[in-house]
Amino acid sequence: MTNPALEAAYAAVPELVEHHERKKRVGELHRIVPSADAPEIAARNVVNEALEEYLRTGVMPADVETRATEAYTAAVGAHALRSAVGSLYAGSVHTQTVESLREMNAPEILAALGAQLADLLKEARKHTEALGAVRTADEALTAGGKAAEAYTALRALLPTLRDIRSGQWDTLRLGQLTGPGSPYQRAKDSGFGDVQGVSDETPRGQFTAMQNQRYTLDHLVWLAQMNGVAYMPESVEDILAAQDAYETRHSVSDAPPVIDLSPRVVPNPPAPTPKPRPVHGRKPAPADIVNNIV
Repeated sequence: MTNPALEAAYAAVPELVEHHERKKRVGELHRIVPSADAPEIAARNVVNEALEEYLRTGVMPADVETRATEAYTAAVGAHALRSAVGSLYAGSVHTQTVESLREMNAPEILAALGAQLADLLKEARKHTEALGAVRTADEALTAGGKAAEAYTALRALLPTLRDIRSGQWDTLRLGQLTGPGSPYQRAKDSGFGDVQGVSDETPRGQFTAMQNQRYTLDHLVWLAQMNGVAYMPESVEDILAAQDAYETRHSVSDAPPVIDLSPRVVPNPPAPTPKPRPVHGRKPAPADIVNNIV
């Protein structure tokens, strides 16, 4: 099933337009150029016919070699043309060829989808005021008037929003691994690929809609009213970076303090100057006392 939004984005990329034009011409050429035998086969067919005639009549045609040579020569050009056209056709219809071109031009495709998204929301804003609180068909029938008209107009825009987002993920998938747990799948399931600045104030229901790619009229109205937040991501990495920034918004580093392990310089104090020992008077011996008395 084709995606109109994605096809329109492809049509905005000159290289892809040129590829499809060439593919169309090659297809036409492949249809009108007749098939042709290889030269050897064409010559052998003439010889085989001559041999069959000989077996039936006992007479070998005298010009068999001449006719075989002519058949060979005629087949050279026809076979060469058919072979060349066949190679061109095989290359033009090969899925890998167009996939490679789309991967190379993914930024241009996403930019074209982004322009479609901007136009879509600009159109949606024309009807949000008249819609008021109406969100369902029953509410639109009850409200009637301009509210019912706005509901009808906005409902008609929903398929385009879904196609744009589907085209976004088809383009972001190019060149990516897509298994469970892959960066692509994590980005697609994250809910951060639709609007910028997801915060704690983002309504839970709207965030869930973006995670599951289930877009309702209420989501379209919300996008239109949140002017400037809807965006077209440029890569899977951008989406994961936005998710990481949100999930780590309150984190505080719990790393231990840095300890200075550089060697400390301990000064060597000068050795203390030795103090002189006190000299005390010699206590007189008893013989000295006696002599002094005498």
